[in-house]
Amino acid sequence: MPAKQQLRRALASVGMEERAVAVRRAFEPASRTQDRRDHEALATIFAAALSETSNAIDIGAHGGDVLADLLRVAPQGNHIAFEPLPQLAQQLQERLPQVDVRAVALSDANGTADFAHVVDRPGWSGLKERPTPDGAAARVDTITVPTQRLDDALAPDYVPTLIKIDVEGAELQVLQGARSTLATHRPTLVFEHGLGSADHYGTRPEDLHDLLVADLGYRIFDLQGQGPYDRAAFMSTFHTSARVNFLARPKVV
Repeated sequence: MPAKQQLRRALASVGMEERAVAVRRAFEPASRTQDRRDHEALATIFAAALSETSNAIDIGAHGGDVLADLLRVAPQGNHIAFEPLPQLAQQLQERLPQVDVRAVALSDANGTADFAHVVDRPGWSGLKERPTPDGAAARVDTITVPTQRLDDALAPDYVPTLIKIDVEGAELQVLQGARSTLATHRPTLVFEHGLGSADHYGTRPEDLHDLLVADLGYRIFDLQGQGPYDRAAFMSTFHTSARVNFLARPKVV
């Protein structure tokens, strides 16, 4: 049994586990606290946005924890997961056989592209190779993956209620390849957009804000419900890394 699990069991046996968790969280970095709060908020967002039959799309499904939560809330939905790393895609299909898992990188063009597989930190993998957050050396294997526009990937009769996007900086390209889907079906969006990721693609926060708000008629909030973010506030939040996870809802016309 791993040492961490042994310690957790020992603390639980003397009624100290909750206090130990509280102490650890009191000293965790602010960014980690925000990430944890965002993850906790997702369950509420999914419950509010989805019915038991709603369809959801997970773009950058990785290990499948978010996808499993989508299935819990919408067990009768027709869900699609996009995960470019072939091994992770295979593991996802084995873990969640009821989901349509596709080993494809969504973008703004159909074809193929080099993909930086960060072997020791697969969650940091993407269409662009980037420094890891802590500056540690990483083993990177460059593989070739298929790319596709979401507009071309979906059947004409498929209607998504919610789309989650976590693509390590390529979110603008994903959204550009999904214009028709967003304009037609108006799904709720949950997406990551942060400094250290999107800027490696040459993406500016105002580009993404203009696409979603000015062009497609969405409003942007953070996962705690603050907003809607105007262009200046969204830019400031990006450059200060105050938030990296966002919720976008279509305006009511």
